Amino acid sequence: MKECLRLATPVLIFLIILCIGFQTREETDTFNIEPPHKVVSYDQLRIVSNYHGKSATVNGIYNHINTTGDVNGYVDNITRCDYNSLDRFWFSKFYNSNKEVDQNVPVYSVDNITHANFTRVTVLDKKNVYHLCDRVFVKIEAMDSLNRSKSYGGDMFRVKLFSGKPYAAVNADHLIDFQNGTYLAIFRILWEGEIDLQVLLVHPAEAIPLFLPTIKGGRSVKALYKGGFETKDDTGKMHQEVTTCTIYEREKPFCNFSDNQIYAPWFCSSPKDNLLNCSHWKTHATDKAAIQKLLQAELDQTAEEILKRSKSLVYRSKGLITVQQRDNSTTAHYAEIAGSMLPYCKPEGPPPIKTNGYFFQNIWYPLNCRIKHFSKEDILECLNGKTVRIFGDSTSRQVYEVLQKFLKCKSIPLDPPRNSSRLDCRCRINNVTLHFQFHGLPTKGSNVSPISGIHYAANDIDRLEGGPGTIIFLSYWAHFTMTGMDFYKKRLESVRDALDRLLARSPPGTKIYMKGANTRNYSVKTYQLISSDWIALQFEFVLRELYKDYKEFGFIDTWDITQVQPFPDNVHPKAPIISNYIDRLMTYTCET
Repeated sequence: MKECLRLATPVLIFLIILCIGFQTREETDTFNIEPPHKVVSYDQLRIVSNYHGKSATVNGIYNHINTTGDVNGYVDNITRCDYNSLDRFWFSKFYNSNKEVDQNVPVYSVDNITHANFTRVTVLDKKNVYHLCDRVFVKIEAMDSLNRSKSYGGDMFRVKLFSGKPYAAVNADHLIDFQNGTYLAIFRILWEGEIDLQVLLVHPAEAIPLFLPTIKGGRSVKALYKGGFETKDDTGKMHQEVTTCTIYEREKPFCNFSDNQIYAPWFCSSPKDNLLNCSHWKTHATDKAAIQKLLQAELDQTAEEILKRSKSLVYRSKGLITVQQRDNSTTAHYAEIAGSMLPYCKPEGPPPIKTNGYFFQNIWYPLNCRIKHFSKEDILECLNGKTVRIFGDSTSRQVYEVLQKFLKCKSIPLDPPRNSSRLDCRCRINNVTLHFQFHGLPTKGSNVSPISGIHYAANDIDRLEGGPGTIIFLSYWAHFTMTGMDFYKKRLESVRDALDRLLARSPPGTKIYMKGANTRNYSVKTYQLISSDWIALQFEFVLRELYKDYKEFGFIDTWDITQVQPFPDNVHPKAPIISNYIDRLMTYTCET
């Protein structure tokens, strides 16, 4: 792979940017280039991950990832096409030092909101022909509603290289926010053929202050739920009443349904009917109408416009990049070339939030290991004699459902009178058992759910025996964003403690896997205030931090996968995406 050693050489820069409507504009970019020794503001720049979560000084990232010592910017690992190293040369080459960082708080106005139609995209040092493992540099200049250049950063962009047929896609290896309205995305080319570029404005910078109250728990008091109480009197007449429930104590009198051992506070107003008491609590639902009304009351015209700008397409090219094919009869890609030189993926705990893989022909390929693709027979053999216990929300229930349908295993609700298959269900085929259990309150679902079908995962884990026949799969995120970060962290800690107790008392061999958050759609714009991608990402950082030392746990990087999936964002990804999760789970289980 000699082409992997090619160094980027400055050449004429072209800009092809999609403007309002179908107008196409071409522009030559005279990007200011400062010699490396004159980059006095290098340490003040900030680099963020692809996903605009936490940031750190560039110098800190530089010291962490640049282990090659290559003064020109990078040295490729020929086998893995691996060049994550960055240094001052590249930053000085692409940093516009004449554009100052605006330290002032921007005026809260519709005019200042980042506008996708005006934002400019430039492929820097664009070549006529690229080769596998070459770098692609993309400059993004954020513009506001009046087509003025932004002077501060903080926009959440999603930038990907992709091909249509067969579908292939990868996130930027690095997306650098220079905090002055300029961003730099750096890619590696991982497959041959025609490649295009897409830039999506996930959230404008002005949206972040709207999301911060949710992170800090300020909107948790608006998380309102319905508690259904019912009983029959001596004549057989049914008495029913619905009261309000929250994670906070209600005005007295109230019912306390909390489980303090696992940090699960839950309170419902007491029913007013004298024949009903706290023991008659039977059902649960989310009061979506009340929540939406409270959230809508927060928004003025500017905030409304800010939320409308989310998930706006900035740029989508057609035939932008040509990657030379060594064999016209086939399209080579990184994992195919690396082949058996890559080890099978094994549990290593949560990875850092960065680009960890790519799609090719709708299959997800990790960059540092390989996955086996399992048939029905392979899965039955892999799981023979095992019970797979899935705890979590509806995104983890999808794993149960796809597995269950793939294996043609009949699912049985464990609380049939209440039809609670959404909450607690099991299927058995041959010598394999699958069991899904909802993680417990809170839940955002508006469906009425029986309390008998809701259990807290930490308590259920404490009842397990564990051992080589036990596989546990966990997912915690979608229903916790509105409760605030502190609540979420404490609940995660209670589950982690239960897993510690399980591993301490059980014979060796218990396998534990987890998945994180995924991108989602916003059917109701106001719900961004409690469940935006930016909010989900902050929770993802907490999840990975809490479990970072659990190297024996397998992790499914659903965030990275769904960022570049071939389907629109959806809180419930389509079955082909779930199948990629399952292949990784099976690889963890039977190939390590």
